[in-house]
Amino acid sequence: ILSTFALPTRVRSRAALTHAFVAIIGMGSFLFHATLLWHAQVMLDELPMLWSAAMGFYLTRVGGADRGSTGLKLILIAIPAGLSWLYLSYPNPVIHQVAYAAMQAGIITQVVRMFKTLPRDTAEQVRMREECRSQFYKATAFCALGFAIWNVDNIFCDQLTAIRSQHGELVGMLTQGHAWWHLLTGIGGSRVITAMTYLSTAVRQPNDFEFATFLGHPYVRPKAFQQVPALEPRRAKSKKGI
Repeated sequence: ILSTFALPTRVRSRAALTHAFVAIIGMGSFLFHATLLWHAQVMLDELPMLWSAAMGFYLTRVGGADRGSTGLKLILIAIPAGLSWLYLSYPNPVIHQVAYAAMQAGIITQVVRMFKTLPRDTAEQVRMREECRSQFYKATAFCALGFAIWNVDNIFCDQLTAIRSQHGELVGMLTQGHAWWHLLTGIGGSRVITAMTYLSTAVRQPNDFEFATFLGHPYVRPKAFQQVPALEPRRAKSKKGI
């Protein structure tokens, strides 16, 4: 979220809110796993996923525009609100899964549309376009790896439980596949938002922004933030006529 403050005003709030919703999902998931309460699962983990997807769609749909239309905002409030009501009234996991998958599909269509509008007039623009594409691929790889580990944990649950009981708490902690699923999908989700943020800036200012990393995690910054060479120290003026 802090990395968005150097972005243009028109994109900053949208990107920050999208990151914030993912953070809310993380905190809600922690509370659910700490309490194992159904209301914590639904209200703090699953429903925020729908609101996060709606915010992601808004980020990509509006793109580099100064603001989205009032109609679009109302629609993207009404859809997750209606789905939340439906899911709370009929708590069938399939409702949540289908709704979330459909909203993610909508985001993908907007990302593809934005990629098609990115200018490719210079070698630098082509390079940045490919770097953005690479960020999406890496994010997908993180999510796919987390999903694979989670399924291995489910399939070989009895065998892994036996291994954990024999090798102590450290091995038990490191072999919690469900925990790795949350960690890796969180990293992947954050990288997706970062790439979508770059697209939102680059459609109008293709030469002004770039990817940078902090502790291995990518973020978008203005190219003016590149390191400026250190200034040479001033030379003392010679004293004459004394």
